[in-house]
Amino acid sequence: MTDNGHPHTTQNRDGVRVAVVGAGQFGELHADAYRANPDCRLVAIVDRNLERARAVAARTGAPAAYASIEELLANEQVDGVSIATAGAHHLAPTIAALRAGASVLLEKPVVLRADEAITLADAAGQAAGFVLPAHILRFAAPYRELANRLAAGAVGTPRALSFRRHRTIEHDSLFPDVHPVLMTMVHDIDLALWLDGSRPTSVTARQLRIAGRAQPAVVWAEVKTDSGSIWSFQVSWSLAGAGGLPDALEVIGDSGALSLSLGARVSDFGPSAAAVDDTLTPGGSHGALGEEVRAFVDAIRFGIAPAGPTLGEAIDGLALAHRIIQAAESGATGPEPHGEGCPA
Repeated sequence: MTDNGHPHTTQNRDGVRVAVVGAGQFGELHADAYRANPDCRLVAIVDRNLERARAVAARTGAPAAYASIEELLANEQVDGVSIATAGAHHLAPTIAALRAGASVLLEKPVVLRADEAITLADAAGQAAGFVLPAHILRFAAPYRELANRLAAGAVGTPRALSFRRHRTIEHDSLFPDVHPVLMTMVHDIDLALWLDGSRPTSVTARQLRIAGRAQPAVVWAEVKTDSGSIWSFQVSWSLAGAGGLPDALEVIGDSGALSLSLGARVSDFGPSAAAVDDTLTPGGSHGALGEEVRAFVDAIRFGIAPAGPTLGEAIDGLALAHRIIQAAESGATGPEPHGEGCPA
């Protein structure tokens, strides 16, 4: 029996019991993806705001809502948990879920600090379950196609990777405590580590701060690797509207180039007047989040760790993100080198 080309067994339809911790935007998306997956059962929504948890539970059909993961684990037997809280609140519920024997689908960034990464890795290493970092672009069809072509040698050895990702000004008020490198550039850092496979050796970066904003409006970074390849990252939180610029990725190889421009391809000209996401979290079909949830649920069903991304890869990405932040902050406060501009 299949669903969208993926095999599943009806006897396990209710076998994988999952819960979502965090009833904000990402938590609701996770809950919707679980509800659409025929091989699991969404048993509860957890949020410190119990009324919000109850509202999401009612909309998604989850039979229970709790104000803490401790309440969840005391009242429910769960096989998997999505942690979709703010990044500063990832560590404690993840460790609690692992200690209870559950596996965790952990939103990015997996944690915010290096000491938290060590604690998380230690807890995961001792647990029966696993942690799947929710680096959603690994599951998006356009990026997977590019990765397949690169792995097949379509352009030879990758020599330069360039990433562009711009977001709206509202991100500064939505995520005032999270640096844009950790919130936005972290996607492209993970892609670079995945697509190239090289190890970073040196980092240069610049950032631009604007008065009245909590976080930098612009961050540019350049990374050199042990293979000699160069990675370039551009991120901003400066767009005024929802339409914006498409995310862009270019890979320059020995014998050619690969290019990807990813923006909304469906527009709604009704009352919502919205650009529709048809790749990552579409409402009517399996997008990248649906595939990510499928990989998580299937790994639990069959008792095997998902192929990736691994927690180790996510922690490597976090380490590089912190190196970029440090370089950007020192570059922003120190004197500008003569004759040099922002790295691209």
